[in-house]
Amino acid sequence: MLKAFFLNALLIGIVSALTIEVRRTLDENQYTKMFPDRPHKVMITAAVSTFLGFIAYLLSRWIFGLGGGMLAPQRPYPTFL
Repeated sequence: MLKAFFLNALLIGIVSALTIEVRRTLDENQYTKMFPDRPHKVMITAAVSTFLGFIAYLLSRWIFGLGGGMLAPQRPYPTFL
C-alpha cells in the first residue's frame, strides 16, 4: 500500500511542476502574452495539465504497473462476501 501512495504522490508532484512551468511559459512567452484575459490562459493550462496527467499515469502504468489493484491484498480475504 505504501508503494501505491508513494507513486501517486510522485505523479502528482510531477504533474504539478509541469503545470506550473506551462503557466509560467504562457505568462512570459512573447507569443502568448497577448491573450486577452485569464479564462483563456486557465483553459489552456487546464487542458495541458489534464493531458500531462493522462500521459504521466499511462507511463506509470506501463513502467511500474500502477493501478490494477495495487491496494488489494496478495491473497483474497477468506470471508469476503
